[in-house]
Amino acid sequence: MKRMDEDFDLLLSGVDPLEGEMARDLLSDKGIPSMMSGPDFDVAELGRAAHNVSRHPDLFVPKGTKVAARAILAEAWGEERLTRLDPAAS
Repeated sequence: MKRMDEDFDLLLSGVDPLEGEMARDLLSDKGIPSMMSGPDFDVAELGRAAHNVSRHPDLFVPKGTKVAARAILAEAWGEERLTRLDPAAS
């Protein structure tokens, strides 16, 4: 079985789920697929709202698309906001 890091690059770490979904929409509009993955947690235990507040997933893009994906988000949101979302990525 392949490891995830062989096919995907981390774009944003520990992103707010709502901002992550907005980023996914922006990237999808430009033809870059993405996925969010993070700590697994049973949504049924706490419900969707509590799950989204307590878990901040990472946003991944396919290898070779990270620079373009970051440029799309920087253009849409500005580099300052993108840096605030994920200071380690700048």
